[in-house]
Amino acid sequence: MNTVRHAKALAFIVFFAISQSGCDKGAGNAAGGGGSTGLSIGRMKVSVMPEYDDPSVLAIYDGKFEDVSSYPIKTSFLIPKGSVISDACSLSHEGQHFCQLYRTVNRGAHDEVNLLLPYPNFYLSFHTPQLDVKNEKKELAYLIKANHLVKTLEVDIQQPLRSTEFNITPPVGAALLEKSGTISVIKGFNHFAYKLEGVSKDQEYAFKIGYIKSDPKPSVDIKFTSMQNPPTRTAPYETQRNIKAVVYAVFGAGALGVLAVAVWFFRSRKKKQGGAP
Repeated sequence: MNTVRHAKALAFIVFFAISQSGCDKGAGNAAGGGGSTGLSIGRMKVSVMPEYDDPSVLAIYDGKFEDVSSYPIKTSFLIPKGSVISDACSLSHEGQHFCQLYRTVNRGAHDEVNLLLPYPNFYLSFHTPQLDVKNEKKELAYLIKANHLVKTLEVDIQQPLRSTEFNITPPVGAALLEKSGTISVIKGFNHFAYKLEGVSKDQEYAFKIGYIKSDPKPSVDIKFTSMQNPPTRTAPYETQRNIKAVVYAVFGAGALGVLAVAVWFFRSRKKKQGGAP
């Protein structure tokens, strides 16, 4: 009986390791990879918000697939590696958000988010790995990689509050939606909007962003803590990032390392059982 339980535990560990390392291509998993060949997006908006509510970049992808023959839609999106997902949703025709189960697979420089959508509209929000907020001069390149054909891609970049000398170097082909030198102001934030037409699958666009910001605090404080309590120094998404970092470290060596842990576990159990009266 113990042998059977150990075998089941080993099988679970190996399966979990393979699924997390990206070796499994989604077989037997409703939210697995693949199955999105030929899908196209009519309009997609990418919102990029450095240091909005966390010392990282908050990004939101929303848009709509077109000419879909059947539902649910099996699809995937590529996001910066190590990002923490807040919402992976499908939007009904009435605008209601229906959160979906999703699965992330390590694709090198990116994470691939696989999910099923019951409606053609999608909404995906996440936070990238943390920025170096101790350095007041910030320089980052936000890379957008399309996993589908996108007819119109709009990119909205938001300037952090209390920052100066904000500048953007857009990729070739990105057209500024407003006249040169003008900035739209929404809720106190400055926004810069760009548009790209006819984005092909696997095409990449890098938006280089630079600014100066002396304080490490984000633009908006969303921590739900009492004002009487001393402020916490833990970022809202730090725990999730730490968990993700452990997962990458543990499964980076593949199933072999996990098997070694399993062997150690079983040997320890055997020694304990052998020493029991």
